[in-house]
Amino acid sequence: MRADREGGWLAAFYFLYFCALGAFMPYWGPWLHAQGQGPLAIGILTAATQFSKVLAPNLWGWLAHFWGGRRIVPWAALITAASFFALYLAHGHFPMLLLVTLAFSFFWAATLPLVDATTMDWAQYRGAAYGRIRLWGSLGFIALSLGMGWLIAHWGMTAFLPGILGFLMATWWASRHLPYGGGGSPRLHAERPRLSDALHERHLWFFLLAGVLEQASHGAYYAFYSIYAEQHGLDSVTVGMLWGFAVLCEVAFFWVGDRFIRHWGVPWVLGGAFLLTALRWGVIAWWPGLVWIILVQTLHAASYAAFHLAAVHWVSARFPPALRARGMALYASTVYGLGGGIGALGAGWSWARWGGSGTFTAAAFLALSGVFFLIWALRPRSALEKKVS
Repeated sequence: MRADREGGWLAAFYFLYFCALGAFMPYWGPWLHAQGQGPLAIGILTAATQFSKVLAPNLWGWLAHFWGGRRIVPWAALITAASFFALYLAHGHFPMLLLVTLAFSFFWAATLPLVDATTMDWAQYRGAAYGRIRLWGSLGFIALSLGMGWLIAHWGMTAFLPGILGFLMATWWASRHLPYGGGGSPRLHAERPRLSDALHERHLWFFLLAGVLEQASHGAYYAFYSIYAEQHGLDSVTVGMLWGFAVLCEVAFFWVGDRFIRHWGVPWVLGGAFLLTALRWGVIAWWPGLVWIILVQTLHAASYAAFHLAAVHWVSARFPPALRARGMALYASTVYGLGGGIGALGAGWSWARWGGSGTFTAAAFLALSGVFFLIWALRPRSALEKKVS
């Protein structure tokens, strides 16, 4: 009974967190445009939300190492909501918008890696599947990416801020009930493993570099997929359905993904995810017809869900429990923060010079180049390296 309640709160957190994210990502740019911001300002403000993920998770992971997630996550969630509310006060002034964007992004980026670490610890202790908890986040993203569109269609951009703020407050409430591992500050005299020992392991850095390349390859998809599809004759309704279909495939993999990992192992799932990611971008680049685009949207289950699920398992196994939150933070900040930011900037540069087909071809090569570093990351470790973890 207790395990069901704990799992329910974890699922609720992911659902509410990604409801807010699903409402934010598609409509942040249009909301800024409605506030009178030009293309350059929108690009800067969007990049600010990405690059805040580079520093923030590492800082919060370091604090959680000493204070525990119970002290960090609820406060970070509450300050995220308060900072987001401050957008009401910006009144379209760029300097104020930038300051507020950096503030809420900094605290928003704190929560997810720490909750991922909590969920992995809980799943291992309870014999549960991480993927079946995490899939609720994908369902939340679908619900609000579609739901916010309906609200905006009826009430305009005035629905953007209150709609997201409500879910941020609900996320804070759910964060107060999560099954954190003990919480509170550890005893000062207790011996704790050092992060520096884990950081000396070269396999970790090869893995992170591979992840940066894999995630950077998604820059073309997140920034230009809708534009590219419409250039090839698809209307906006069809494009929206394709986005939703991709996330449904992601949900399906999260449901069965832990079985894949138990049967095939993390290395094979990761390798397959990288190769299928490259295949996805290559098909979009060279065969952009409707049938092929629908078929390769199923590969979102590989390029995002399989990669993320296997990566979380790999990182979790690489760090001892006392350092797991910091390991997850390092993974999130490097792969999604740095990789996502580089991918978005690179996609804009290549789109202006090479067009859509060239940009997605470059994305395919990025994912393929990640395989080289992944092979080095998955090589057997020496006896000395095994002592670290």
